[in-house]
Amino acid sequence: MSENEILVLLVGTLVLGFVLLYRRDIQRLPAYQYLFAAYLSAWIAWVATVAEHVFFYTFFNVLEHVGYAANGVLLLIWCWKGLRNGAPEHHAHD
Repeated sequence: MSENEILVLLVGTLVLGFVLLYRRDIQRLPAYQYLFAAYLSAWIAWVATVAEHVFFYTFFNVLEHVGYAANGVLLLIWCWKGLRNGAPEHHAHD
């Protein structure tokens, strides 16, 4: 286990605390649920990264990679929904 992994988890947990503290402000963002879920999946991956060095290596290693994959998919959905939120649909013939 490297110091960087622990530091990322600590800073990520601190940021998660601020996100929870200011959740009303964050809820004003379009499709905020996807952004929050993306952050949680990254945080779970960081926890799994540290935990895999302590016990159940295979389980936490898989959980880490699933967390990062979910993070990418959820961020993609958030970007797509956020950009389309409130925007009129444009068609190729317009």
